[in-house]
Amino acid sequence: MTGSRVRAAKGQGGLLRERLLDIAGQLLEEGGADALTIRAVATSAGVTPPAVYLHFASKRELVHATCLRVWSSLFIELEAVSRGVPDPVTALHETCVAYITFGLRHPAQYRLVMDGEATEASRRNEDACFRYFRDKVAACHVAGVPVESTTETARLLCAGVHGAVCLLIPQEHDAWPRDIARFVTRAAASAVRGALLTHLRPPRPPCPP
Repeated sequence: MTGSRVRAAKGQGGLLRERLLDIAGQLLEEGGADALTIRAVATSAGVTPPAVYLHFASKRELVHATCLRVWSSLFIELEAVSRGVPDPVTALHETCVAYITFGLRHPAQYRLVMDGEATEASRRNEDACFRYFRDKVAACHVAGVPVESTTETARLLCAGVHGAVCLLIPQEHDAWPRDIARFVTRAAASAVRGALLTHLRPPRPPCPP
Protein backbone atom coordinates (compact mmCIF):
# COMPACT_ATOMS: atom_id res chain seq x y z
CA MET A 1 0.00 0.00 0.00
CA THR A 2 1.40 3.38 -0.94
CA GLY A 3 0.04 4.96 2.20
CA SER A 4 2.49 2.99 4.32
CA ARG A 5 5.50 4.21 2.37
CA VAL A 6 7.43 7.10 3.81
CA ARG A 7 10.25 9.37 2.78
CA ALA A 8 13.43 9.47 4.80
CA ALA A 9 13.54 12.44 7.13
CA LYS A 10 15.89 15.22 6.21
CA GLY A 11 19.43 14.26 7.18
CA GLN A 12 18.46 10.59 7.57
CA GLY A 13 19.49 9.45 4.10
CA GLY A 14 22.51 7.58 5.44
CA LEU A 15 20.33 5.65 7.86
CA LEU A 16 17.92 4.73 5.07
CA ARG A 17 20.80 3.54 2.91
CA GLU A 18 22.01 1.24 5.68
CA ARG A 19 18.48 -0.05 6.18
CA LEU A 20 18.16 -0.76 2.46
CA LEU A 21 21.44 -2.67 2.56
CA ASP A 22 20.25 -4.67 5.58
CA ILE A 23 17.12 -5.68 3.70
CA ALA A 24 19.01 -6.40 0.49
CA GLY A 25 21.47 -8.59 2.36
CA GLN A 26 18.64 -10.61 3.89
CA LEU A 27 16.94 -11.06 0.51
CA LEU A 28 20.22 -12.16 -1.04
CA GLU A 29 20.90 -14.70 1.68
CA GLU A 30 17.38 -16.13 1.54
CA GLY A 31 16.66 -16.16 -2.18
CA GLY A 32 19.81 -15.33 -4.11
CA ALA A 33 20.30 -12.58 -6.66
CA ASP A 34 16.90 -13.16 -8.31
CA ALA A 35 15.12 -12.28 -5.06
CA LEU A 36 17.07 -9.05 -4.68
CA THR A 37 15.15 -6.44 -6.69
CA ILE A 38 14.63 -2.72 -6.26
CA ARG A 39 10.90 -3.24 -5.79
CA ALA A 40 11.35 -5.99 -3.20
CA VAL A 41 13.77 -3.86 -1.19
CA ALA A 42 11.51 -0.81 -1.42
CA THR A 43 8.44 -2.79 -0.32
CA SER A 44 10.25 -4.27 2.67
CA ALA A 45 11.60 -0.85 3.66
CA GLY A 46 8.21 0.86 3.30
CA VAL A 47 9.47 3.35 0.72
CA THR A 48 8.91 3.88 -2.99
CA PRO A 49 11.33 2.49 -5.61
CA PRO A 50 12.49 6.04 -6.49
CA ALA A 51 13.68 6.38 -2.90
CA VAL A 52 15.94 3.37 -3.44
CA TYR A 53 17.22 4.81 -6.71
CA LEU A 54 18.35 7.92 -4.83
CA HIS A 55 21.00 5.71 -3.21
CA PHE A 56 21.62 3.08 -5.91
CA ALA A 57 21.45 3.93 -9.61
CA SER A 58 20.57 0.37 -10.64
CA LYS A 59 19.91 -3.11 -9.31
CA ARG A 60 23.49 -4.02 -10.19
CA GLU A 61 24.85 -1.26 -7.97
CA LEU A 62 22.52 -2.31 -5.15
CA VAL A 63 23.64 -5.93 -5.47
CA HIS A 64 27.31 -5.02 -5.48
CA ALA A 65 26.97 -2.58 -2.59
CA THR A 66 25.28 -5.35 -0.62
CA CYS A 67 28.04 -7.81 -1.45
CA LEU A 68 30.88 -5.38 -0.84
CA ARG A 69 29.46 -4.64 2.58
CA VAL A 70 30.25 -8.24 3.46
CA TRP A 71 33.57 -8.08 1.62
CA SER A 72 34.66 -5.17 3.81
CA SER A 73 35.12 -7.66 6.63
CA LEU A 74 37.55 -9.75 4.56
CA PHE A 75 40.57 -7.52 5.09
CA ILE A 76 39.89 -7.41 8.83
CA GLU A 77 39.94 -11.21 8.84
CA LEU A 78 43.10 -11.39 6.74
CA GLU A 79 44.94 -9.02 9.05
CA ALA A 80 43.73 -10.87 12.13
CA VAL A 81 45.22 -14.20 11.03
CA SER A 82 48.54 -12.82 9.76
CA ARG A 83 49.25 -10.12 12.34
CA GLY A 84 52.07 -11.12 14.65
CA VAL A 85 53.17 -14.12 12.55
CA PRO A 86 56.96 -13.63 12.22
CA ASP A 87 57.51 -15.88 9.21
CA PRO A 88 56.11 -14.14 6.10
CA VAL A 89 55.53 -17.40 4.23
CA THR A 90 53.48 -18.75 7.11
CA ALA A 91 51.61 -15.44 7.26
CA LEU A 92 50.92 -15.71 3.53
CA HIS A 93 49.60 -19.25 3.98
CA GLU A 94 47.29 -18.18 6.81
CA THR A 95 46.07 -15.30 4.63
CA CYS A 96 45.20 -17.75 1.85
CA VAL A 97 43.36 -20.02 4.30
CA ALA A 98 41.32 -17.06 5.53
CA TYR A 99 40.54 -15.94 1.97
CA ILE A 100 39.29 -19.35 0.82
CA THR A 101 37.29 -19.78 4.02
CA PHE A 102 35.68 -16.38 3.49
CA GLY A 103 34.68 -17.24 -0.08
CA LEU A 104 33.11 -20.53 0.97
CA ARG A 105 31.27 -18.84 3.84
CA HIS A 106 29.77 -16.16 1.56
CA PRO A 107 29.22 -17.96 -1.77
CA ALA A 108 26.48 -15.67 -3.13
CA GLN A 109 28.42 -12.48 -2.41
CA TYR A 110 31.65 -13.99 -3.69
CA ARG A 111 30.21 -15.08 -7.02
CA LEU A 112 28.39 -11.80 -7.63
CA VAL A 113 31.44 -9.65 -6.92
CA MET A 114 34.18 -11.78 -8.46
CA ASP A 115 32.34 -13.41 -11.35
CA GLY A 116 29.34 -11.14 -11.98
CA GLU A 117 29.05 -7.94 -13.98
CA ALA A 118 31.69 -5.52 -12.81
CA THR A 119 31.00 -2.16 -11.24
CA GLU A 120 33.51 0.47 -10.22
CA ALA A 121 33.11 -0.69 -6.62
CA SER A 122 33.83 -4.31 -7.50
CA ARG A 123 36.87 -3.30 -9.54
CA ARG A 124 38.25 -1.40 -6.56
CA ASN A 125 37.60 -4.42 -4.37
CA GLU A 126 39.40 -6.82 -6.72
CA ASP A 127 42.30 -4.39 -7.01
CA ALA A 128 42.52 -4.09 -3.23
CA CYS A 129 42.60 -7.90 -2.89
CA PHE A 130 45.36 -8.19 -5.47
CA ARG A 131 47.45 -5.43 -3.89
CA TYR A 132 47.01 -7.05 -0.47
CA PHE A 133 48.39 -10.37 -1.71
CA ARG A 134 51.17 -8.63 -3.61
CA ASP A 135 52.26 -6.89 -0.40
CA LYS A 136 52.37 -10.26 1.36
CA VAL A 137 54.47 -11.70 -1.46
CA ALA A 138 56.79 -8.68 -1.28
CA ALA A 139 57.30 -9.37 2.44
CA CYS A 140 58.40 -12.90 1.54
CA HIS A 141 60.85 -11.47 -0.99
CA VAL A 142 62.30 -9.06 1.58
CA ALA A 143 62.78 -12.01 3.94
CA GLY A 144 64.90 -13.79 1.34
CA VAL A 145 62.41 -15.89 -0.59
CA PRO A 146 63.57 -15.83 -4.24
CA VAL A 147 60.73 -14.09 -6.08
CA GLU A 148 61.42 -12.82 -9.59
CA SER A 149 58.26 -10.72 -9.87
CA THR A 150 55.96 -9.88 -6.98
CA THR A 151 53.21 -8.97 -9.44
CA GLU A 152 53.39 -12.23 -11.38
CA THR A 153 53.67 -14.27 -8.20
CA ALA A 154 50.69 -12.50 -6.63
CA ARG A 155 48.70 -13.11 -9.81
CA LEU A 156 49.43 -16.84 -9.68
CA LEU A 157 48.61 -16.90 -5.97
CA CYS A 158 45.27 -15.20 -6.55
CA ALA A 159 44.48 -17.67 -9.32
CA GLY A 160 45.08 -20.52 -6.87
CA VAL A 161 42.90 -19.28 -4.02
CA HIS A 162 40.18 -18.01 -6.36
CA GLY A 163 40.12 -21.37 -8.11
CA ALA A 164 39.74 -23.21 -4.81
CA VAL A 165 36.66 -21.16 -3.98
CA CYS A 166 35.14 -21.34 -7.47
CA LEU A 167 35.58 -25.11 -7.60
CA LEU A 168 33.15 -25.63 -4.72
CA ILE A 169 30.62 -22.81 -4.52
CA PRO A 170 28.62 -23.79 -7.63
CA GLN A 171 28.16 -27.30 -6.19
CA GLU A 172 25.65 -28.55 -3.65
CA HIS A 173 27.14 -28.82 -0.17
CA ASP A 174 26.81 -32.60 -0.12
CA ALA A 175 29.29 -32.69 -3.01
CA TRP A 176 31.92 -30.74 -1.04
CA PRO A 177 34.83 -32.58 0.60
CA ARG A 178 33.84 -34.12 3.91
CA ASP A 179 36.77 -32.48 5.67
CA ILE A 180 36.44 -28.94 4.35
CA ALA A 181 39.06 -27.56 6.73
CA ARG A 182 41.62 -30.01 5.34
CA PHE A 183 40.69 -29.06 1.78
CA VAL A 184 41.12 -25.35 2.56
CA THR A 185 44.49 -25.89 4.25
CA ARG A 186 45.82 -28.02 1.40
CA ALA A 187 44.49 -25.64 -1.27
CA ALA A 188 46.18 -22.71 0.48
CA ALA A 189 49.45 -24.63 0.81
CA SER A 190 49.32 -25.61 -2.86
CA ALA A 191 48.71 -22.01 -3.94
CA VAL A 192 51.55 -20.65 -1.82
CA ARG A 193 54.11 -23.29 -2.74
CA GLY A 194 53.18 -23.22 -6.40
CA ALA A 195 53.36 -19.44 -6.66
CA LEU A 196 56.61 -19.10 -4.74
CA LEU A 197 58.31 -21.83 -6.75
CA THR A 198 57.61 -20.25 -10.13
CA HIS A 199 61.09 -18.73 -10.15
CA LEU A 200 62.53 -22.23 -10.66
CA ARG A 201 63.13 -23.43 -14.18
CA PRO A 202 60.77 -26.23 -15.25
CA PRO A 203 62.46 -29.62 -15.41
CA ARG A 204 63.73 -30.66 -18.81
CA PRO A 205 61.81 -33.45 -20.49
CA PRO A 206 63.66 -36.78 -20.42
CA CYS A 207 65.79 -37.58 -23.41
CA PRO A 208 64.27 -40.18 -25.74
CA PRO A 209 65.86 -43.61 -25.41
